[in-house]
Amino acid sequence: MFLAMAARGSAADVQQVLVAFDGFAPVVTVLLPLSLAVGMGSAVARAVARSGPDPREPLLDGALAYSALCVGYLVFLPQPPAAEPVRPSLGKDVSMALTAGPGDVLPWVQLAGNVLLLVPLAVLAPQRLPWFDSVVKIAFAGLLLSVSIELIQFLAVPGRVAATDDVVCNTIGAAVGGILARLPHWVGSRPQHSASGRAGQTVWVLIAKVEQERGVLSQQRSR
Repeated sequence: MFLAMAARGSAADVQQVLVAFDGFAPVVTVLLPLSLAVGMGSAVARAVARSGPDPREPLLDGALAYSALCVGYLVFLPQPPAAEPVRPSLGKDVSMALTAGPGDVLPWVQLAGNVLLLVPLAVLAPQRLPWFDSVVKIAFAGLLLSVSIELIQFLAVPGRVAATDDVVCNTIGAAVGGILARLPHWVGSRPQHSASGRAGQTVWVLIAKVEQERGVLSQQRSR
């Protein structure tokens, strides 16, 4: 009996994996080629405009386009009708994950996905839009984007659930992405106290002391 239940559970897990893979297939088969086309178009446009040979710029444009397309696909793809189209209670998704049965990882996957959803955009967008020069601005933009997504899902996308927890998780993810985006700036702006710098200062101190001693000896001899 237990073996039969385990077999049915394994079959259900495999079915969920196959359904998920089928749902994510357009992310690779459609959205990735579109993003590559955006990157190539950016490279051609920069070559024509002679704006510089930096190969990172077209790659950045393609990655940003891919991130935006993936977000749009994941949040606006219609789903089967939901029993609860709105979940305004804060913390309900977290509670569902904490009370999930053994082996039921779907609530945790949903939470992690909501946190990670806007991380790539939050990392890449500041590279193109100088206005996003602080974690606060990036997180605030993530909050506005998440609220807009939930509103559109509620009004126009069948089967989607508008949840307060989604907004919170999306905003946390945007803040994490903002920290990752600003981290190189913070590291680069720190004062550098290298060993060579300290050695150079020590040499100049020794030279000053030697010159001071020479001056004292010269005064003593003149007397």
